[in-house]
Amino acid sequence: MDRPGFTLCLLDAQQVRRLDGVVRLVAEDAQGQFALWPRHEPQMTVLEPGLFRYRLATDAADADWHCGACAGGLLRSGWEAGAQTVRIVSSRFLVDADAATLLQRLDALLAGDQRLRLSTREEHLQLDLALMRRLQQLAQTAPGARP
Repeated sequence: MDRPGFTLCLLDAQQVRRLDGVVRLVAEDAQGQFALWPRHEPQMTVLEPGLFRYRLATDAADADWHCGACAGGLLRSGWEAGAQTVRIVSSRFLVDADAATLLQRLDALLAGDQRLRLSTREEHLQLDLALMRRLQQLAQTAPGARP
């Protein structure tokens, strides 16, 4: 007999989390919110940064949703070795029972990433300027250089 649901694999640079028996997944891409159910047609899409939620086969009918968040990423669903699998690959994902906590943690993560990108860009600019000045100095002191 088949296992109920599908396997959800969450992958980022720090961890791989595997959740078996997922019976519904709700996420968001550029077109809006969508849901995946067991035996859904294979698909691939780019996820927007934000929350996703899922339910497990073992949950009671009126159970709360389980929540996750990702900093954007790629979702691919399909069949692997006869089992339905949905993979979410992101630079970072988070899982927590409380959606509000997840949103705060994701906002902090994205803000930190933005600060890092800006400081890295500034450092590259400073290195480029220093290199340009040095090249100008070398050109002026080179034999046969014009004043």
